[in-house]
This record gives sequence, structure tokens and C-alpha cells, in this order.
Amino acid sequence: VEGSACEAPCAALLTAEPAAGKTTLLSQIVATSLDGELVPILVKTQQLQAALLAAPDAFASAWNYLDAYLRAEHGDGALYRFLRQALTARRALLLIDGLDEGGAKRDEIEAHVAGVLAPQGHVLLCTSRPAGLDVDGRFGAFRHLSLAPLSDAQQAEALTQRLDAARAEALAP
Repeated sequence: VEGSACEAPCAALLTAEPAAGKTTLLSQIVATSLDGELVPILVKTQQLQAALLAAPDAFASAWNYLDAYLRAEHGDGALYRFLRQALTARRALLLIDGLDEGGAKRDEIEAHVAGVLAPQGHVLLCTSRPAGLDVDGRFGAFRHLSLAPLSDAQQAEALTQRLDAARAEALAP
């Protein structure tokens, strides 16, 4: 937004079926964004849920769940302070993987992402399977993206790029 105010959150929701490549895509985004202006912070919702269940008071008193999660993961050391500074300066790219994997805290985590993190002005890219997700309601202000599965030809090409031809041919079936 080139330094001006945003009318809508800088947030996107990427949905796809299981094993369609959502997590792999986030790994690629981390790798390609390391020399950019934003600090990528990848959070797996399963781990966020575990931390939330283990220390609910720490999350209740934090300014947002990501800050509490980062402190739980990294302590109060230099890495936590660096990541917190990126968060407070809105210089972080928050990659939240697997919103549908929040277990008992799924609804609470989704509500926090949509109702706290997005309005705070964080740049967000969240992934989820589409089932049970309130795209028009809770995530209505997010840009919605769908990841299509790879065709057979694309899968064969991906195998060939990563493996030698003989190993790709053996693995293809």
C-alpha cells in the first residue's frame, strides 16, 4: 500500500485439499522472501494450539497470540526480541499454516487471526483445508486463494526436477 492507509486487511487465505502443496508453498515463500523487506515468520497451527493449551495465561496477557507463541518458543532472548520488533513494526510476513489443524482451539485461533491479527495490520498468509472454514463471514475481508492440485504432467515434471530420470520414473507410479 506504499505507506498509505489500508481499507482492508493485508491478509490472504489460501485453501486447498489435503496434500495439495500448501505447506510446501509456504516453505518456498519463506525461502524467497528472506532477502525482502518483511521478516517471514512461519507458525504451524498445531504447534500454536499446543502452546496455547500449555500456557493459556501467557496468551491471555499478550498483545496477540503470535507474540505469546514466539516467547514460548524462543524464550526472552535475542531471537524473540528480533521477531517481536518485526511484529511491532509491522515488518513481519506472518505465515500461518493449517488453520484447520487447531484442534480444540481451532475456533479460538481462527477468531484471533481474523479478529485481532488482521485488524492490527499484520501482513498475513494463512492456509487451510476448505472444510468448515467461514470464508464469507469470519474471513470475508481476506483475499481468498485456492490452490489447485498438480496435473499428472506437472507431478511428473516436479519429480524429474528433484530426482534423476531413473528414480523419477520408478517413483511415478
